[in-house]
Amino acid sequence: MLIDLHCHTLPLSQCSSLRAEELVDLARERGLDGICLTEHDAFWDDEERAELARRTGFLVLGGVELTTNMGHVLAYGLGSGTSALADAASAFAAARSCGGLLFLAHPARDGLLRVNRETVEYFESVEAVNGSDSRLQNLAATGLAHGFRLPGIGGSDAHTPAEVGRAATRFAMPVTDDASLVAALKSGSYEAVHLRD
Repeated sequence: MLIDLHCHTLPLSQCSSLRAEELVDLARERGLDGICLTEHDAFWDDEERAELARRTGFLVLGGVELTTNMGHVLAYGLGSGTSALADAASAFAAARSCGGLLFLAHPARDGLLRVNRETVEYFESVEAVNGSDSRLQNLAATGLAHGFRLPGIGGSDAHTPAEVGRAATRFAMPVTDDASLVAALKSGSYEAVHLRD
């Protein structure tokens, strides 16, 4: 299964020009099996996301991109009831309490990795392939991923139609909902893939 684990849509991510239905249409067109909506510091309502999936007949998963004191963090399995978490330690505590997972987003983009020996345990791994990053940034991120418990993930970081489907994560096991996404990530049976420029 090929799933884009990093997508942004209007109105929850004001920096995006994509509407959710447009994102789904483009993802399907470009050969993806599913998407994960990871808005900036905001969760999709579970019912609205389920309705989008029903209406489009496409796998639509939920996550969030948190802006923390350690940079951007992709979180899966937190649930839409979780409030925005600007502190990575609080995000880690929230993830652990509900079985969620945290991954550093585009870790080579800012040129400064804020993670140290004490805080590296907060993260399962990193986003090894980001469709909006340069080849060099993705090589650096892939190298960073080797030092973590799990492989790195991939996502387009799509904010515009042209960015949809540039990168994704290929899963060896089926993913059908948020719980099976977390289980698939915990299994480590996946790889980050660059799909197109």
